[in-house]
Parts: sequence; structure tokens; C-alpha cells
Amino acid sequence: MNLLALLAPLMFGASLGAQAGCSRPLEVPVAPIGLMVTVDQGQIGGAFVELLQEVGRARGCQFLFEAVPRARQEMLFLARRADVMLPAQRTERRDPFGQHVALLQVRPTLVALRPLPAAVQSRASLLKDSNLRVVVLRGVDNGTAYLELLEQLRAQGRLVVEADTGGVVRALREGLADAALMNPVIVQGQLMQMPELRGLQNQLQAQALQDLDWHPSGFYLSLERLPEADRQLLSQALGALPARQRLWQLLRERYRGSLLEAGYRPLPEPPTP
Repeated sequence: MNLLALLAPLMFGASLGAQAGCSRPLEVPVAPIGLMVTVDQGQIGGAFVELLQEVGRARGCQFLFEAVPRARQEMLFLARRADVMLPAQRTERRDPFGQHVALLQVRPTLVALRPLPAAVQSRASLLKDSNLRVVVLRGVDNGTAYLELLEQLRAQGRLVVEADTGGVVRALREGLADAALMNPVIVQGQLMQMPELRGLQNQLQAQALQDLDWHPSGFYLSLERLPEADRQLLSQALGALPARQRLWQLLRERYRGSLLEAGYRPLPEPPTP
């Protein structure tokens, strides 16, 4: 690791500066998802968690993390029983309940352990290839086009839905599905955490569907549960360029190869006046 990488956390903290801090400890339910959020024998970590902790230390905020199933994580946020939701794409369903702070862009791709048909480049061509079975994570919202595609695949009897990434990996490995439709590093991160299957990550292939677009992803901050001052403090800190750059660095440290860029990219910078 070079000197810049070693100094980056210190530079990041200094760039945020010190402020008064949050008014109370903030509750953050999390569900394991690749190396973005990890839960190992009660220890919670991952790139998004590490970024939030660094911001908390710099701004005087404490976070109480609790590991929960994915479906319960969103339910708690929508029920106003959580202060922060991460990682979270912006969706119409969530917007009435939280302020979204975007840190990068994300898109789902087809992810497989074997070569995919070259002709499958769009939703229409995927639906036309009636032999390709697709597995997805339950409760994921990648936008209207994604949800419509899932309904069409379900109507064709070609959709497999799993509750967690471990189930997605099993479906791919055991031939229950031919490809996953999700962010490819989620599958990569799951394999990296399974010693008996770690070598399979070298077989992963990602193939984008041209009409499934990029969407902002980052953090949701509760509109009703979080005090206004706390929400403004966190939104400014997390939405700042140093935080976005730090998250990208944390992701690159964890994910090697081309899969990261296939499913994630930095937010486009606004045009210079």
C-alpha cells in the first residue's frame, strides 16, 4: 500500500473538520451485502459502514448498528424506526421517508459463472432468450425498468428470488439460475467471504443490459426521526466530495478487477461554468 493510501483516512478526516456533533446516538439497521456491509460473528463492517464511522468520528456522531435481514432493514426505515439506511439507492417509494444523499451511481448487470449469450444486450433480448433463468435479491428496487423486467421474467417462469446473497450464489453454483441480475460486486464480495468458493470469483462475468440505466446510491437519512440539525450535519458531510472520494477508495481496496466499474461509477461532476 502506498503512502497516499495510508494517509487518505487522515486527510479525509481533516477535510471534514470538527463540529458540535449529533444530538443523540443514531440507529442504523444493516443487512450484509457483499463487502459493502459485512456481518461476521456480530462484528459489523464494510465500505459503507467504515465511511459512516469515519464521518461520525470527524463530526461527533455515534452510530448504533444492528444486523437485520434485508427486508426488515427497509421496513424499519419506512416505519420511522431507523435513522439511517445504507447502502441505499434512491427510489420513489423511499423518498417520502428520507433525504437521499448520493455518493456514486450503480446499475444492475447480468452476472454469471459461465459465458453469457452475446446476443443478450437489452431487456428485450433477455426476454427473447427463453432458456436463460435469472436470480435476483428479494426487495431490491433498481428502478421502474428493472421492476417491469422482473415481472415479465416471473410471468415466463424464469425468475428465481433469493432472500440473501448466499442464496444467489447457491442458485448460480447449483444451476438453479443461469445469471443473477444485480450489482456484480455483490456476488463477488459474497464469494470472497466463502473460503470454499473463493476461487469462483475469477469465473464471474458481468454483462450490462443497455436499457437498465445508472441510478444514484448512497445513504437515506430519516426525515421525521432525525432531528433537522443532525440530518443537515450528516447530509453535508456525506455529500461532500471528500466523502465520495473516500467511499470510492474503500470500494477499490476491497474489490479487484473490472467488476467494480461494471456496477459502480463515481457521480458525474457538474459542468464547469
